[in-house]
Amino acid sequence: LNKQGNVHAWWELVFKVVTGGPFGAYDLFVNNGTRNINNLAAQQLTNQVLDHYKSDVMDDMHSNGVTKIRVSYYFGGVEAQYFVFDAVGATKTGWFSRNRLLETSYDIAALATAVGKGGEYFSIEGDIVSSSSIHRHFYVNEGYYGCSGDLGWTLIVDGPGPCSMESLPTTAVYFVNTPSYSLMPGTMADFMAVFVEKGTCISSGISTSKEYLLINETEEIQQKINAIKTNLTIPVNTTSQYHRSKTCAEDERMTSRAIGFVLGVGLISVLSALILFPDIHTLIRHAMERVCEKTGQNNLTK
Repeated sequence: LNKQGNVHAWWELVFKVVTGGPFGAYDLFVNNGTRNINNLAAQQLTNQVLDHYKSDVMDDMHSNGVTKIRVSYYFGGVEAQYFVFDAVGATKTGWFSRNRLLETSYDIAALATAVGKGGEYFSIEGDIVSSSSIHRHFYVNEGYYGCSGDLGWTLIVDGPGPCSMESLPTTAVYFVNTPSYSLMPGTMADFMAVFVEKGTCISSGISTSKEYLLINETEEIQQKINAIKTNLTIPVNTTSQYHRSKTCAEDERMTSRAIGFVLGVGLISVLSALILFPDIHTLIRHAMERVCEKTGQNNLTK
């Protein structure tokens, strides 16, 4: 399987928040609808288009077979940090939580223990309670210690706020590029990308329930492909076409046999004549020479 940046191609991009894009990224995600689905440039893993992207997959992620969700933070054209969450049975926003975290590029132990402090968040909603002037979403924060002392991991600033990191007139994506939590806001990302991994829906009998079979094991997939190719490969010398090409069709009609006999005899005769013609010509020439010699000798005798 190919890769897009550092992310395997089996991950499907469904949402992207670009630093420098307009405010409203959070509302775009939580409400149904799409954005830039006809703009291929906006769907690339770059920030060349200063606008956000959203497909319709997350509007009904269970019908679309979503089993895992990856949230990646890109800087300098590559994935710098990421989270992977279990999406099976989760709500539209509930999958982004500590309890559903499967893996991350950060120290997962620190994420597990940073709970219960003032200003501690791990959610898509983020801080929507401390002040109506705060718009911090996709927020993973260890605690509040004043604007210059807050500690955390990631956030999206989606509107103006009281701290200097919220002074930009556009959406900004931030992450800390350290193993554990650090001073916020950390590094300004090029963009945040949300990918989904889908299962293959399989049904048995008349059951109406859906199960999903993960198919992201590259070696296993390749082995299955090779086995299918082997089973579908038929040796050429076992096909009926091959056997027909090596067998003459029989024709029992007398006329056909007569024509075949005449043509066969004629062909053999012609070939024999062509082979023997030089020798016959030589024999005739020698015979003529002998006749001439005899005639000459008789004339001398007389």
